[in-house]
Amino acid sequence: MLVPLSGCGKDTSIDDYKVKMEAFYERLSDYDHAINALDPYSDSAVPAMLSYLDDIAEMVKIMNSYQVPEHFYGVDELAKQADEYMTEAVSLFRQAFLAAEYDDNIADAATENYERANLRLRYIAEILRGDIPEEIFTYTD
Repeated sequence: MLVPLSGCGKDTSIDDYKVKMEAFYERLSDYDHAINALDPYSDSAVPAMLSYLDDIAEMVKIMNSYQVPEHFYGVDELAKQADEYMTEAVSLFRQAFLAAEYDDNIADAATENYERANLRLRYIAEILRGDIPEEIFTYTD
């Protein structure tokens, strides 16, 4: 009796996860380019930016729902944090830009949350490449 050997014992969850994450980062890059291409003096800049941010937040939420293989230690927690920070950032950006009067303090808080979300997304990308960000993991003797 012949037993097919293709795929025998191979865990495809790592490859599947990497494919999903590559697509995620490609779309994220597209949004980054779109946001950077906005004319800040245009009447459509704020609505377009908020729309892009809504889309990014939804993408991060979906990414956070992916089943992370154990091979990528810590990514599940980083994804959760990125989702929380991005959700808060978008909410605060809406408050800052849609208020009767622009609020610098709210915009600063939004930017801080946005930067924290992006930092975690960079950490995840590093881990997926096989690098361990020293900023988040400490080693003991």
